[in-house]
Amino acid sequence: MMPTEKDLAFLFERDESQLQPFLNNHKNVFERYGMTETDFKELTAEPLDQQVIHAFALVFAKTIDWREYDDEIVRLLGESISEAVEVENTDEGLQVTYDGEVYPIKLSFSPQDRYITIRGFAAIIKDKYEPRLITESYMSDTHEILVLPNEVWQRMQQHYPAQLESMFMIIHDTLDFP
Repeated sequence: MMPTEKDLAFLFERDESQLQPFLNNHKNVFERYGMTETDFKELTAEPLDQQVIHAFALVFAKTIDWREYDDEIVRLLGESISEAVEVENTDEGLQVTYDGEVYPIKLSFSPQDRYITIRGFAAIIKDKYEPRLITESYMSDTHEILVLPNEVWQRMQQHYPAQLESMFMIIHDTLDFP
């Protein structure tokens, strides 16, 4: 599911009056993750900035654990885009089919493969989409990644440059789990 302009405004503007409508609008997603009323009360005890990013990430980001299987990473990130994505394990790594084209992602079969996979998938979809890491999740063993169309990232760069820079990390060649 892609965020709407209203969802993105909520994320970047962090208007407290938009929090409860956002939570209500996406209640089915929170329920799918097993969030209870107690969880919501705990969420509202956090500072507004934390409430907004946590709620937004639960709805729109993909959570990648450092132990995640590489094919599952591709499957999860592929759920964020409209084109068909399929993935198979091979002796050399992964074979990803994106929008009818087949792409290899060679793996090292080491813990660094999580970000080799993420960077490989990012390279495959780069003409239309870009995955970015939610900065707040960087020091965790579970990273939250948001995949948006390139034109949405460009629009957000024009409207919210400082917030965008502080909230999201571009996935580059040396980015990995800390």
